[in-house]
Amino acid sequence: MEENVRSSSRRHTAVVIDSWSRRGALRLGLAAGLVAVAAPAACAGAAAPPVPGIPADVPTPSGAPLRDGPVVDVRDLGARGDGRADDAPAFRAALAAAGDPGGPRTVAVPAGEYRLVLSEPLSVPAGVTVAGEPGRSFLRPEGSGAVLVGLLVDAPGVTLDGLVVERLTDVDTVLVRLGRADGFRLSRSVLLGHTDALATFAHGIQVGTVNDTSTDLSITDTSVATTTYGLYQANESRAVTQQMVVRGATFVRNANTDLEFNSPYGSFRDVLVEGCTFRDNDSPGFAVGIAYCADVVVRGCTMERYRMEAVHVEDFSTDVLVEGNAFTACGLREFAHVQIISGARRVTVRGNRHDATMNTNDIPLVGALAGGDALTAGGRPQDPPTEIVVEGNEMHCGPRVRAVAFDDVPAGAITGNRVDGPGVGTLEGAFALRRTGAVRVVGNVLNGSAT
Repeated sequence: MEENVRSSSRRHTAVVIDSWSRRGALRLGLAAGLVAVAAPAACAGAAAPPVPGIPADVPTPSGAPLRDGPVVDVRDLGARGDGRADDAPAFRAALAAAGDPGGPRTVAVPAGEYRLVLSEPLSVPAGVTVAGEPGRSFLRPEGSGAVLVGLLVDAPGVTLDGLVVERLTDVDTVLVRLGRADGFRLSRSVLLGHTDALATFAHGIQVGTVNDTSTDLSITDTSVATTTYGLYQANESRAVTQQMVVRGATFVRNANTDLEFNSPYGSFRDVLVEGCTFRDNDSPGFAVGIAYCADVVVRGCTMERYRMEAVHVEDFSTDVLVEGNAFTACGLREFAHVQIISGARRVTVRGNRHDATMNTNDIPLVGALAGGDALTAGGRPQDPPTEIVVEGNEMHCGPRVRAVAFDDVPAGAITGNRVDGPGVGTLEGAFALRRTGAVRVVGNVLNGSAT
């Protein structure tokens, strides 16, 4: 599969202000519907086979199964749920019955382990709910094609609830693929890719595989663990995804970006990521990647132990708010807690708590700069970000950490932040500003002293 690198060019230097440009490890390619390819280092594989089931460090949803009117039960159509028999024919029959006009609209998936041998995805019809018993209904797709796709949603009004979709075979996999999917709901579910034990990629959710507009999508109370990308849209897609909510979800040990809102030729608009937990990602990816998006809010989330920046904003994204989050030990290798590059405009980082006391490398907690000389993934010339506001944050810095660094930022503000740490007692120590324009720096408190 041919790979192409989305990133801008990367600069290496020991000086903090020159070390934050976009990493060169987000690799995307084409295969059977635009599939992202993991960077080789992120999915090197392991000797032991994956252990089936939800890992102990991954939250398991619970609660009564969702029932909405008449149901068709996959067991009534021959599914055994014993982990050995091929239950795919029963699932196809149940989905067909639910898709008939006047038929039941809910496919019930009782607790069990459902082996699904697929030559093509299980396609969910419009208006159908596929409802398992949260934490107990395991769907395990397998197949031998170039890319295995588990569930396909290319219709409006589909709900997936209470399912554990788990990849156990060493085949390139997309667990859930979305075409045009207005009103899509994923709730109380778990997506498992086992990239820590298998060499091939396994993406959680792929959006934008049809060059059309999808509106009103939500992911709630769902865990996404050991996938490659948790959610992504391939570079080549021209789809528009708007009014998307990710709330109360948990992302654990994924092998690249957890939520990759990347749309160089399409668009993400009106996105809310709220009350989510992101942790333990030792990959070239981020917790939340935002590229060529508009009106994005990341609020009230917890982000812990990231090799790279936890939030990355680039490629002329506009009107982004990063507010009320807790960052701990992010940017452990490079480049920041929040990095803003490539023409991003009107980005506000407000009221967050940053703990970088465990960081040992030279980073700023919030960094903004052009990000290199190459064209962006959408073919746009690089441009410095502008109208960047960093305000009201609590920033605990390690010995080599600065609070904020702006490079060539023509307009913005750094106000009302409380900063402490060994080297941040002066404005020059706390804030690295180079070739900036109208950037206001007022009302900050450095090691207890007002400035």
